[in-house]
Amino acid sequence: MLRRVRVDLPPNSARGFRADHVRSLREGLSWARATFQLHFAALRQFLRWAHNPLADRRAIWALPPGEPSHRRWLTRRQLNQLYASAQGASRVLVGLEALNGLRRVEVLRLRVRDVLFEEDSLSVRGKGTQGGKWRKIPLHPAVRRDLLGWVRGKDPEGPLLDLSRSGADLALARAVRAARFPTEIRVSHHDLRRSFGRLAHDAGMDLVQLKNLLGHASIEMSVHYVGLDAARMRDGLSKFARYLDHPERSAVRSV
Repeated sequence: MLRRVRVDLPPNSARGFRADHVRSLREGLSWARATFQLHFAALRQFLRWAHNPLADRRAIWALPPGEPSHRRWLTRRQLNQLYASAQGASRVLVGLEALNGLRRVEVLRLRVRDVLFEEDSLSVRGKGTQGGKWRKIPLHPAVRRDLLGWVRGKDPEGPLLDLSRSGADLALARAVRAARFPTEIRVSHHDLRRSFGRLAHDAGMDLVQLKNLLGHASIEMSVHYVGLDAARMRDGLSKFARYLDHPERSAVRSV
């Protein structure tokens, strides 16, 4: 399992298994909660047999929160792996969806002239049978670097990516194969967009900015994309409590 999540130096014995190995498994595998529970239970039993004290450190083995199967997110490591492995049109597609948060239809509607290098921006036409609304969003620096070479010599009025919807699906499938993900990790265009939302929010982007980048009609939709479940909200509240430096003690001091 450690080789599947690209751990550079897996332990050569059960006694060498460490807490960071558990974290790599939890972050690198896209299993359902029940699957993690089954494999972690077996692994802990094996470590107990080998007299590895890590088996009895309960906090290390916390399971990831359960999430609906129709909403999937890539971890930061998986997203980096996918983007680094993609080439050509696949790389442009993955960059626009996973690093700039575009929908597949928005990527396929882009013209070369919609890449505004002088402004470091993209002019994006949203979804909708009547053409969709236009929005201007900043370019991710890595996407900008890719596009500088990609558009060279292309007709400004031509498509940025000359792909059909099925062609875009094949381009994404090539990127996933190149990344050598385990077979149970399925990646859709929407998964990349959701992953952008979650990771951008984790990095500190507020929901209003995220809503505008994603082209959502409401913040509620952005919250759905980020996946602000109870566990993540509790973690956020704990960070807020630490940020205030224990307000109950501050109140006592002020009195």
